[in-house]
Amino acid sequence: MLLVLRSVYLIFHFIVGCLLGLMICLVRPFHKDNSHYCARVFGWARFVLGVRFIAKNECPTGRGQAIYVCNHQDSLDMFLYPPMLPYNLALLGKHSLMYIPLFGVLFWLAGNIFINRSDKSKARDAMAEAAQAVHRKKCAVFIFPEGTRSRGRGLLPFKHGAFTLAIEAGLPIVPLCFSSTHKNVDLRRWKAGECIGEFLPPVSTEGLTRADAKALAAQVQEQMAEHIARLDARA
Repeated sequence: MLLVLRSVYLIFHFIVGCLLGLMICLVRPFHKDNSHYCARVFGWARFVLGVRFIAKNECPTGRGQAIYVCNHQDSLDMFLYPPMLPYNLALLGKHSLMYIPLFGVLFWLAGNIFINRSDKSKARDAMAEAAQAVHRKKCAVFIFPEGTRSRGRGLLPFKHGAFTLAIEAGLPIVPLCFSSTHKNVDLRRWKAGECIGEFLPPVSTEGLTRADAKALAAQVQEQMAEHIARLDARA
């Protein structure tokens, strides 16, 4: 019963969060801090979900430019991850997000970037657009490098786009790890569990070329998988 009530609440919170986020974005469309504040609105849901959130550290680059890569688990991510999202940020999301009522418009007005992964040429264009946004807005970019939700399957192999972008933009990769919610969160319980988030040290891309993107992706994926296992042991 508690799971059903919380599921209904999340639908309500999602709609209200989109409306509040649109109010923020209409006042200052495409502002580089919009994503941070809109994410915070969605993050208020964790108090009703009964999830204790633990931030192990703060963003190592502050408001500076970087490419953040993060593990993508399921739909709960948008309600649990926000406390760790830094300012000065543009999110990279699937092209299909624009068709979600309210949220698609919000995502666009917040200054985020859509990418069409079904068309490789368009995907390259989107990465080029992201690189331009980095230089134009002097912002950071947040990406789920798995490209899809893992749904309890562990950290999936990373796609190379985030790492190619980081190399071309000359920016460090900042891994952001969250403990496994499918193991540590059960919304059927009053105290649903814990979600632990932690930034890893920045990974330099200095001196690398596009040819190094694949190896860099594998290196960061292995590093994050090991750290997520350690976070799960603490949760």
